Amino acid sequence: MVEKMRQNISNNLEVPVQVGGWLGDVEKINAKVENVSRDTGSCFNIKIRYRAGRNAFEINEEIDSVMRRYKEINRADHPIPPGRVDSMKPSTSTPSAEHNDFQSREVTFTKALKALDPNHKSHMIALCGMGGVGKTTMMQRLKKIAEEKKMFKFIVEVVIGEKTDPISIQEAISYYLSVELSEKNKSVRANKLRRGFKAKSDGGKNKFLIVLDDVWQSVDLEDIGLSPFPNQCVDFKVLLTSRDRNVCTMMGVEGNSILHVGLLIDSEEHRLFLQFVETSDHELHKIGEDIVKKCCGLPISIKTMACTLRDKSKDAWKDALFRLEHHDIENVASKVFKTSYENLQDDETKSTFLLCGLFPEDFNIPTEELVRYGWGLKLFKKVYTIREARTRLNTCIERLIHTNLLLESVDVRWVKMHDLVRAFVLGMYSKVEHASIVNHGNTLEWHVDDTDDSYKRLSLTCKSMSEFPRDLKFPNLMILKLIHGDKFLRFPQDFYEGMGKLQVISYNKMKYPLLPSSFQCSTNLRVLHLHECSLRMFDCSCIGNLLNLEMLSFADSGIEWLPSTIGNLKKIRLLDLTNCHGLCIANGVFKKLVKLEELYMRVVRQHRKAVNLTEDNCNEMAERSKDPSALELEVCKNSVQPKNMSFEKLQRFQISVGHSIKSRHSYENTLKLVVQKGELLESRMNELFKKTEVLCLSVGDMNDLEDIEVKSSSQPFQSSSFYHLRVLVVSKCAELKHLFTPGVTNTLKKLEHLEVYKCDNMEELIHTGDSEEETITFPKLKFLSLCGLPKLSGLCNNVKIIELPQLMELELDNIPGFTSIYPMKKYETSSLLKEEVLIPKLEKLHVSSMWNLKEIWPCEFKTSEEVKFREIEVSNCDKLVNLFPHKPISLLHHLEELQVKNCGSIESLFNIHLDCVGATGDEYNNSGVRV
Repeated sequence: MVEKMRQNISNNLEVPVQVGGWLGDVEKINAKVENVSRDTGSCFNIKIRYRAGRNAFEINEEIDSVMRRYKEINRADHPIPPGRVDSMKPSTSTPSAEHNDFQSREVTFTKALKALDPNHKSHMIALCGMGGVGKTTMMQRLKKIAEEKKMFKFIVEVVIGEKTDPISIQEAISYYLSVELSEKNKSVRANKLRRGFKAKSDGGKNKFLIVLDDVWQSVDLEDIGLSPFPNQCVDFKVLLTSRDRNVCTMMGVEGNSILHVGLLIDSEEHRLFLQFVETSDHELHKIGEDIVKKCCGLPISIKTMACTLRDKSKDAWKDALFRLEHHDIENVASKVFKTSYENLQDDETKSTFLLCGLFPEDFNIPTEELVRYGWGLKLFKKVYTIREARTRLNTCIERLIHTNLLLESVDVRWVKMHDLVRAFVLGMYSKVEHASIVNHGNTLEWHVDDTDDSYKRLSLTCKSMSEFPRDLKFPNLMILKLIHGDKFLRFPQDFYEGMGKLQVISYNKMKYPLLPSSFQCSTNLRVLHLHECSLRMFDCSCIGNLLNLEMLSFADSGIEWLPSTIGNLKKIRLLDLTNCHGLCIANGVFKKLVKLEELYMRVVRQHRKAVNLTEDNCNEMAERSKDPSALELEVCKNSVQPKNMSFEKLQRFQISVGHSIKSRHSYENTLKLVVQKGELLESRMNELFKKTEVLCLSVGDMNDLEDIEVKSSSQPFQSSSFYHLRVLVVSKCAELKHLFTPGVTNTLKKLEHLEVYKCDNMEELIHTGDSEEETITFPKLKFLSLCGLPKLSGLCNNVKIIELPQLMELELDNIPGFTSIYPMKKYETSSLLKEEVLIPKLEKLHVSSMWNLKEIWPCEFKTSEEVKFREIEVSNCDKLVNLFPHKPISLLHHLEELQVKNCGSIESLFNIHLDCVGATGDEYNNSGVRV
């Protein structure tokens, strides 16, 4: 049996589980036999001989027992499942250079490793990122640690690939489990795998890790013999890698378990490059740095370039850099991006992706421009309004971000494209079906084959150009995008001649753009963008002849007069006059724009005049107001204001009356109103409260928010209009004694930011009347600022508990009625906050000009959670004696910055009793506070 066991181990065959115990028993019996005494004494010594006989009998019984068990041992010689961890052969290869512990990825790696712990609640973990970023590398590192720590009894690894084949996946898993699959039917095979998992699970004792690498489409766990729900007889976790976040979600991975694998940072890029190619030549070293920069942190491209250049001449290095500078990535990572592109499936997302290549390198691509270009090019199928087109575009953008072909930018209004991805798009433009000219580098060098009339897109930066080439014709051109043309640039008069298919013209920062007319330009033209162009001296009347125009933008172009001919554009759906400060509009224009869906007329820049609306303009706007779904409007104080407007269809809006709005094309519905209550109610803008997300109010004679709500006789008990508010700013309301009633407060579930300032008569933030509320909660409020409230006596004077569970920043300025912020005694009336105010997450406290303030915050809390200050700033509090009058050590543990200015009476920052220092524990004595 021992020899047989050795043979099985040598041949990687299963050794029956009973063998170990059986051999152990045999060794014990042999030991007993060895110990049997040979000296039985005289034959007449019956006692000794009896004892010896009894021992021999017992040994024979044990021998019979082990022999019976020997016959029962199953010696089928099954191969050991390759997936069993104790059967895996240790790797003898040196670790790949790609397995470097790059610091920028350690957070992601640590999260993934923690989630793989069998005791962690995560059932499925996904590594997601763009192609070639190193997802598989990180997965292999995780798998290796899982093997070394024996976190799982079985590890099953399957590379799925671009084409998901359930039969092939089943075959791969059967190999790891040593389950033979001879059946052809998918369901039968799945059931057999299910039995295999269950058999090797040993009643749930053995844990499984299923690794699915390079997943392009959702894999049904039922097909591989597992339940999509955990703890169904088999204890397992799934670790998958994918370029597509949507695929991870479809497979059931929770959002917080989808871990993004990002690009390398600068120092890591060059370190990776040098691990594959080393050079002592200073010039080669500099060229290598430039090559690495062009790879923009993508590991696969860095490694490919490094391996390609190993042992190559200096000219080869220079040529590689030239190729990257001219967007030739055929040998770098083109296949990676091509596969991602081809798997997008729908044409709209592919077209949106290609549109992004028209913008310059490392550019913040405005999604609003993509909407307008897409509308002009008719990219979106079965959409009939701009609102629907924007929704479709946002869906496409989300898809591209989830597949890592686009990157999120610092602002939701923009997206970005990785430089190598953009290079791939420019390579696509060279193909006939996408033929385009894109040059945002040295335009003096761009050239076009005169005989090639297939170009559909032309996007140029025109810096340093004095004249546009005269002999170029583009009969198939559909979109023309020109940027940065200075005053020396001249166009030939027949520039538009022959552009019969032109649908979109976009001029950005062109000093003297050539305006098209119906005689020169295509009757197919649907979108005309004139952004930041110098149109102050231009006569724009000719634009009124472009009768098929559907979108027209003069944003930031300094146009002073919108001529009556614009009223001829009866198909116009979008008119953008943003930042056309001081613009005058001819009477009759709005009245004729019968299909207008979106109108933008705000002046974003400070100290600039708003659009000059006449009474006729306002009347026409009111007449048209029942149709638009988007409106951005700024009305200066004491100007003519639109009245009798209908806001029923309005879905996107930014409207200010007597107040400016700085942001442009924000996706938050915003109202900023400096009006009297009667004006507000007459204008009916309060109808928009139920759709408003950012509300700034300065209504001098309002009593509270309920006072300006829309009153409904048919629904007297309707919920508050302010349900969608995220930001609320209230100022200069002279009659305001309280802001909220409990009815309004209970509906502010989304409120994150609240500012109240310069309300001279405000006594409390919330007024409950005669009723006594048990608890008032602002569940999402993160920022609270109270300023210039001389009569404020508290947040709410008749409530048991106020909960601010998410509040992180509190600003208090010029509130004279308090001697402390938080009370020392339960019923102390001169403190702003009572003990019943719960603020467990407060990190920043800014206090200024509180003339009667003597102390800030006592240290003894009775709340369930400890307040963790990071920043405290106090200024101009002349009566302040010290910040914390009692044991403050626990508050200093997280404190990073403390500023105290112009507080002449302060005696001590911290009144620390020596007997409380030791009582707080050593963990509080490591504060990194900067005073």
